[in-house]
Amino acid sequence: MLRGELGRADRLRVMLQAATIQTRALPSQLAGVPRPGTSTPPLFDPPDSALARDALAHAREVLSPGILAHSLRCWQWAMRFCEVDGVHPDPEALFVACALHDTALGAPADAHVGCFALLGAEIAERFVAGRGDPTTAATVATAIARHMDPRTPTGHGPEAALLHDAAHLDVAGYRVWDLPPDFLRTVVAALPRDGLGAEFAQLARHESRVRPRSAIAVLWRGGMRIPLRLNPLDRLGDA
Repeated sequence: MLRGELGRADRLRVMLQAATIQTRALPSQLAGVPRPGTSTPPLFDPPDSALARDALAHAREVLSPGILAHSLRCWQWAMRFCEVDGVHPDPEALFVACALHDTALGAPADAHVGCFALLGAEIAERFVAGRGDPTTAATVATAIARHMDPRTPTGHGPEAALLHDAAHLDVAGYRVWDLPPDFLRTVVAALPRDGLGAEFAQLARHESRVRPRSAIAVLWRGGMRIPLRLNPLDRLGDA
């Protein structure tokens, strides 16, 4: 097996976990986002560091406009989840992980790695380590490697948990009721979604072909289309 591939038992476990989570999230997905108030909450600025600037520049070079906007929305969601969950991540590591977490999504097949999240984690780790901070590099790599887990990876540091929940909110609408509706609308207005669901579905289909034993492949075959289509963030104008 390639690194990052799931065995038969793990593929079954991931599918069952995802089905349970999807069932629990269905009522809030169908309900949509609560009606807005009148405030316009400020967005979170990226960390003012050379590493954060380099990561953002790299993301802009390698990501499509839709996936780049997704990555930057994840930073916003993650920072607001910090307040909701009462956790204290390293903001620089969290921003870099958000910016780079999907840089391997849609990549060609790799001879050694069978999961895009792990492949992206290894690429990001080299990117950060090359700028002189092995501790941050390891934190970023762990967060990216775990972001496709069905469940929040609470035992792998706050950065991993926050990136996971932010990405799953942006793609599937999970935990949408945990954030203020005015903030949701402010972020999406500043960073429009522009067909993210369709683009992500196309990339997930690609991953299921080239990395068929990866977590995303299992999730795609297990019904990822449903939360993609029901994401309340795509219906903000209806409320």
